Amino acid sequence: MTTPATDPAAEAIADLSALLGQLAGDPAPPAPEPPADEQAAAEPVYRNVEAFVGDYLAHVVERRLASGPDSGLNWCPRWWAHPEAISRLYALWRAWETLRVSDPQTGMSIWWRDHLDPHLAALTAEYGPFNRCSPNKHTEPRPLPVKPAPPEVLAQLPDADAV
Repeated sequence: MTTPATDPAAEAIADLSALLGQLAGDPAPPAPEPPADEQAAAEPVYRNVEAFVGDYLAHVVERRLASGPDSGLNWCPRWWAHPEAISRLYALWRAWETLRVSDPQTGMSIWWRDHLDPHLAALTAEYGPFNRCSPNKHTEPRPLPVKPAPPEVLAQLPDADAV
């Protein structure tokens, strides 16, 4: 007995449907917004930022990647080796988890517009943390040069007593 060959288009549609299902939840009419205490107790869809990037973000963001002389998005497969990327992607994950619960009707649109688009632009910009990386190459990050502030400058700040 032979197993029928899988249809790549059908698999792609099924994958997309699964991702959209995570966003939309049950296709039934939208349920009323849960009380604030239930929102706080909502379990995250993704257990951590790595799962969010690998299982969600990498599958829904479609951009031409830079390769050789061709223009495109600078992306680093070792995103986790860039401190700014970790911070921004963590913020994206937490915003996604919060908005899907707190605003099930428009939260994802807000997330794309107010969170993903600006963070992705900053990460992949000409001067962003992935600027010297490509899908096939990682370049170690270089921290900004910093010199200690003089104590007399720090003493003038409003929170000087906390220092």
